[in-house]
Amino acid sequence: MIRENKKYSRQQTSFSLAILFILLVIGTGIFLAQFNYNPSVLQKDLFLPPTATDKDSSLTALTESIIPLPPGMVPLTLAESFDAQSLSDKINGKAELYLSAGFISLNSQRYKDKKGSDLWIEAYIYDMDDGQNAFSVFSAQRREGAAALDLTPYAYRTSNALFLVHGRFYIEIIASEATERAFNPVKLLAENFIASTATQTVTIQEKDLFPVQGLVADSISLISTDAFGFDRLNQIYTAEYELGQQRLMAFLSRRQETRAAQDLASAYQKFLETFGGQNIDVNLAIKDAKLIEILETYEVSFSCGPFIAGVREAGSKEQAVNLALQLYKRLKEVIDESGSK
Repeated sequence: MIRENKKYSRQQTSFSLAILFILLVIGTGIFLAQFNYNPSVLQKDLFLPPTATDKDSSLTALTESIIPLPPGMVPLTLAESFDAQSLSDKINGKAELYLSAGFISLNSQRYKDKKGSDLWIEAYIYDMDDGQNAFSVFSAQRREGAAALDLTPYAYRTSNALFLVHGRFYIEIIASEATERAFNPVKLLAENFIASTATQTVTIQEKDLFPVQGLVADSISLISTDAFGFDRLNQIYTAEYELGQQRLMAFLSRRQETRAAQDLASAYQKFLETFGGQNIDVNLAIKDAKLIEILETYEVSFSCGPFIAGVREAGSKEQAVNLALQLYKRLKEVIDESGSK
């Protein structure tokens, strides 16, 4: 019995050694195979990050630009689109301005110099549904110290950006640096968008209703909703005036009929009085007009035909009354001219 057990032990040992040898051969083969990949089965660099050249070539091939590109420029990113629900993802903190002004959609994209420059440019194209809405956000976003451009009736530039209204679209094109090298392609992008996008020309007739004397150039703006904190005041055009060393504001809005303008003027006057405004007894020579002192400034509000109008932020009663009378006379002229035609 003892010899028989030894016999079986020698057989098992031989068999185990054979298995180990086979496993060793297989392991060696696997080790060597990794250096001789078959490209039809697996790409050697499948999981490696693409080089810059690979990324640029694939992006250029697959990406359509939201603006026809001038020579030498290529997309740096894919185009992005945002609607009313997602706009805040792109411009967090400013979305409400656009939404309250009739925003429809935003398309944006970044571009770069094909030669590999570190300069990049981003374009924002806001569809605001109509030209008046586009002018509203254009005027609200106006930068100080900007220089007017003749690309469209409403266009200006800053040191590194360009802003304009083209029909229903409000456009911002912003460069990563403030140089003339950067501004040239910025302007070309704007020109290409204008040339390739057919739309109706925006005409803001209200800008011609303000008195010229003392008017600050390019200060006319449009407040779409909740003007001056009063929720019934919408589509209010404003203009700044310099009288002496003081700045004050005139405002106006055309309503559908005279009665609507009268009711709105009265409601706004009551709104000011509700929040601490003091009615000043003075003869304004304007029917139903009121001079109100509030927060150490003076306001005049009134109606004239289908217009509600007035003056705000005046430092003295005299300034408020004088500008209000100029505005009233100008509106009367417009009403008389339109009635005589």
